[in-house]
Amino acid sequence: MSDRITPRMRVSSILSRWPTTYDVFRTHGCPDMRRGIFGITARIIPLRWAARIHKIDLEQLLRELNACADREQNK
Repeated sequence: MSDRITPRMRVSSILSRWPTTYDVFRTHGCPDMRRGIFGITARIIPLRWAARIHKIDLEQLLRELNACADREQNK
């Protein structure tokens, strides 16, 4: 596993690189960040800000996103 999701990564970059992470974001109550105003916001907002805005524990979110990314890479 060479790639890791970090707090500084843009949400849109995460979704582009690991599309299955979309479900992790939605599980935590995030809006659909693939379109509309939230899609625009996802292009500029780092993961740490998204977690803060949506009141999600950043460390837990990172664990879940990286686990999802690992599964996707190992398919």
